[in-house]
Amino acid sequence: MDKYELTERYEALGGEDEFATAKELFERDLAGQTDALFFRQYGYLLECHGRRAIQRAIKQYERSMTLDPAADKVQYQWIGAMGSVGEADSVVARYRARVAAAPGDVRELRFLSSAYLTARDYDAAAEVIEASLDLAPGDWKFIADRGQVKAARGDTDGALADWRQAHDIEPADFSTVYASAFLLEEAGRLAEAAQCWQQILAYSEAAGWELDAQWPRQEIQRLETLLGERQTPDR
Repeated sequence: MDKYELTERYEALGGEDEFATAKELFERDLAGQTDALFFRQYGYLLECHGRRAIQRAIKQYERSMTLDPAADKVQYQWIGAMGSVGEADSVVARYRARVAAAPGDVRELRFLSSAYLTARDYDAAAEVIEASLDLAPGDWKFIADRGQVKAARGDTDGALADWRQAHDIEPADFSTVYASAFLLEEAGRLAEAAQCWQQILAYSEAAGWELDAQWPRQEIQRLETLLGERQTPDR
């Protein structure tokens, strides 16, 4: 069978041998390739493999949630993974039911807020966030989520302000600093984005996390290169 037939078999049957062989054949023919179908089918092979891998990850998260229902991190990992395979609506339904069963429970409201954000239902997320902040003023998670809503609605400065506030409240969580770096670069504010990466790098180095420090170093170098290109006049 050729690589295209193997891709069809992998899509239908999910055999890892078919995937490995097809991937090897695509990679062998990659150099100098100009055929649009080649890249489309190679991409589809990788997409199918990624989707199957995420489905397997979801099952492991669900096992972990069953064994340790009090753990929060795995709930957020499950929410994100479900959203990436188009199951955001079922995630929302799950946490809406949980909030209905435990009204006013801040933990469950945090999950529901994340579920709505994953579903990109920003109006519903905003309603949950504002109501939850009445119950738990100053809760860093709801403030961070509010920033995500503002970012989605184009309010860059409002999002950044919320993320700074959330990080001040919960300085050990750097998710808002990463989010700020991405948003600032998207807005073309490269020097400010680099400052966020510098903040992440400083924390990683202070903690002795050499592996974690590699990514911010790379991003700082990349942004400094872009800034240099921007400042160099055309000749």
